[in-house]
Amino acid sequence: MKSYRGISDSQANAEALARRSAPYTAASDASFRIKWGGQHREVDNLGDAVRVVRRAFADEIPEKMHDGLSYLADDGTPRMNARAVGYIFGEPDSDDAGPDDLMGYHFTPVRAQLYRMAHGQPTERVYATIVAKITVGGQGPREAALAAGVLPEAIAKGVALMALRAFLRGLTDIKLHPPRIREADNAVA
Repeated sequence: MKSYRGISDSQANAEALARRSAPYTAASDASFRIKWGGQHREVDNLGDAVRVVRRAFADEIPEKMHDGLSYLADDGTPRMNARAVGYIFGEPDSDDAGPDDLMGYHFTPVRAQLYRMAHGQPTERVYATIVAKITVGGQGPREAALAAGVLPEAIAKGVALMALRAFLRGLTDIKLHPPRIREADNAVA
């Protein structure tokens, strides 16, 4: 008696063709059944929020700083690649839009969101400080909130969670450029 060796190649091909003709994959079908409201995308707890924000920050850091030892800059040191130069010396809010574009994509969305929060309302500034200390400084959420001036100590973790949630809600890679109204456009002939 033969032992079972799985389905034959022809059977596997037939099943693959049957799946290919389906309009959606299983993952896509599942995503349509799940409610994708804001409350379902938001992190549930402080640990998840810290992991998500730290991962997003780490993903922006260029993996390579230099083009290689065979490419030298004018001063004889290894030449930095464009992504590293933009990350180190570029504006945190920079994007790829041209002068007439209405929309662009941030090169570093996490840095752009930190920049927006750091230059926003006083509460956003405190939140930006907490997020920066957690991501850039590597502090824990409680320590970051206390270092940002949150008192009493009993609410430090709660404020850190609010700061991380506010940061994640505003995080986007899209930058909008509203059209500028020029005086020449409004002149009456």
